[in-house]
Amino acid sequence: MEIKDLDYNIQYDEATKTVKFTGSIRLQNLPAYEPIKLFLRDVAKLCQGTLLTMDFRDLQFVNSSGITTLSMFIIDSRKSATYQIKIQGSLNVSWQSKSLSNFKKLWDQVVLEIS
Repeated sequence: MEIKDLDYNIQYDEATKTVKFTGSIRLQNLPAYEPIKLFLRDVAKLCQGTLLTMDFRDLQFVNSSGITTLSMFIIDSRKSATYQIKIQGSLNVSWQSKSLSNFKKLWDQVVLEIS
């Protein structure tokens, strides 16, 4: 499964249960993020009873609407609690250490790896 755009790519690897985000995501508003929201919901269905890894290390930028969409996904995941989430980030990308750590505040079961 994959979402391709000129500026970004979101790819799900079923073998490793990993969603990899690359590029820069600058969509206009929350409704514009609906395809990404649906993509993540579909991935979540495939990860029932396992660990879902979300790899943001190659995502250079995501705007506030994107952070909100991802936050809502974390909250929905917490409510269902049928799988675990591991977040991978990079210290070399300025927005990641602060923004990704907020996901742990939304759901204390999130595993956070920022290096």
